[in-house]
Amino acid sequence: MFAERIGAVLADGVAAPRDPVSARGEVPGLLPPNARLTLQRAMTEGVGVLRSGDSLATALAVLDSLTAGIDDDPCTDTWETTNLHAVASVLAANAAARHETRGSHWREDYPDRDDSRWRVRLSSRLDDSGVVVTVREPVLAQEGV
Repeated sequence: MFAERIGAVLADGVAAPRDPVSARGEVPGLLPPNARLTLQRAMTEGVGVLRSGDSLATALAVLDSLTAGIDDDPCTDTWETTNLHAVASVLAANAAARHETRGSHWREDYPDRDDSRWRVRLSSRLDDSGVVVTVREPVLAQEGV
């Protein structure tokens, strides 16, 4: 069934992929590949399984500081580092916003689970200007859970 649908779409022709640099009209600020190690250390030390408000704030500050080193050479390593930075920034911001421990994500400063305030899904996206917008979406209780 799905194969038939995919075949029909492919038979109609697929638009040629756009160059990622020109897809948004201009090259966004790209991080140099050498920022990757700093990014990885900040995430491991501040946003790992054991975290606190202080460790998250430190990680967010490091991530924010990386935007100052802009690279205008859009090679593969540059794009990978930039994409990792975007994902890391959203993860760290959402972890800092959630004032509870949930599952294996342990907040030392909020050791208890708080379903009354935090039984939600944090859904984040970039708006047209590149700013992260996060909304809280309720998670419906399932019978027996």
